[in-house]
Amino acid sequence: MQNDNRKLHILPNSIGLLILELIVLIADIVFLTLVAVLDILPMAANIAIFAIVIILTALIFKLLNSRKEGTKQRKTGAVLSVLLILLLGIGCFYLFTTYAVFHNMSDEDKQYESFYVVALKHGDYKKLSDIKGQTVFTYESNSSVYKEAQETLKKEADVNYKEVGGYMKLQTTLIDGKDKEHDRIIFLSSSNYDMICEYAKEFEDNTRIIHQVKIDIQNKDLAKRVGITKEPFNVYISGIDTYGGIGKVSRSDVNMIMTVNPQKKQILLTSIPRDTYVALHSYGQLDKLTHSGIYGIDETVSTVEDWLDLDINYYIRVNFTSLQDIVDAIGGIDVTSPRAFKSSVSEYSYKEGENHLDGEAALFFARERKSFSDGDQERIKNQQRVLSAILEKVTGSSVILTKYTQLLNAVGDEIQTNLNQKDISSLVRMQLSDLGGWSIESISITGRGTYDSTYSMGSRQLYVVIPDDASVKEAQERIEAILEK
Repeated sequence: MQNDNRKLHILPNSIGLLILELIVLIADIVFLTLVAVLDILPMAANIAIFAIVIILTALIFKLLNSRKEGTKQRKTGAVLSVLLILLLGIGCFYLFTTYAVFHNMSDEDKQYESFYVVALKHGDYKKLSDIKGQTVFTYESNSSVYKEAQETLKKEADVNYKEVGGYMKLQTTLIDGKDKEHDRIIFLSSSNYDMICEYAKEFEDNTRIIHQVKIDIQNKDLAKRVGITKEPFNVYISGIDTYGGIGKVSRSDVNMIMTVNPQKKQILLTSIPRDTYVALHSYGQLDKLTHSGIYGIDETVSTVEDWLDLDINYYIRVNFTSLQDIVDAIGGIDVTSPRAFKSSVSEYSYKEGENHLDGEAALFFARERKSFSDGDQERIKNQQRVLSAILEKVTGSSVILTKYTQLLNAVGDEIQTNLNQKDISSLVRMQLSDLGGWSIESISITGRGTYDSTYSMGSRQLYVVIPDDASVKEAQERIEAILEK
């Protein structure tokens, strides 16, 4: 009998303990699989985690397999099993959440464009059923997305269409040059609607949106992928002028090229004025850079590549909500302002010198331009100061560890990029391996302000910035210097 008790028992003689072992084993497999798939931890950390989990599991199995019922070994094994299952469960939750966030950020197929059915505020058309069988005025466009939106509306309300020329003529279809109102219906993109409202304030006050059509957009994969932890690369940062979800097509109000050299730990931020007068990639016509965003992020990236004769490897899209939530998630940022000023659109005031800013204060700091004599140029510098402060805090401290869950919540639905999940994991792993800071520099392309017509707004004269050739050349040279291995 003594010899029999000394035999190695692989399975416990209790069905309850057997089930407990199976649960531990399943938790081990799921957790370790997620660790391997996500691959955000340094190799040494991965080895340590795998070793600890295997050793603990072996210890638990040994204790549970004791042949003496009710012994301390079995009780200890049961307690350790429950604790390990809980810990692994929590770990699986965070790992899966991280994977979902990375996947969501890099989902290039989730951009969409909204189109509005618009009528007079005090007219007869108030809801979709009112326009069935009616004539809807549209503008001339080669956009396949606009055509799809028209087809969708026709299916919903059996309307007829009549073109009136460029979309700015839709304004006079409802309210003409003599401020006379016409009880009609127009159909246009939300971006075009916003642009009309910006230049004709009375239009928004005297019209109503009675229906909305949402069309999903299939973006092209423009990424020029590199070994992101070994090779230098360019990232285009497009800040759109919206709150809420990031998927909506909108104007690109913040335009920066972030040039990264991971081996030298160098970052160069090159800002471009939103009103820069450039030729659109797909249309070959001159327009303000900010307007390129209404044709999709593909158009903005390709337009800048053409103009500056460089490759943009990846893009990142953010909006007002993204900036605000990210700053709050990392506990605020410290920004040095060269002058004191007050926001013209909020209650925030900023002092000369260092300012500790929460998310909302940082947003209004980055948006202000009316308080400065050089307007948009100072706003660009403040945008760079805010982004530099965020990068310095995330890369130069342990905030990526201590504020990890807050950062996940902040970026989940509020950042869009064509960096894939593997790229993002590699960047996180690289930073976790070396929490040292990066060298961050900022430059700006400048130009001369004037008024001219644009592709998006037709013959209407708008403020544009003619880029300074010397400034453009300097930016190209600085970017090339950072890209040198």
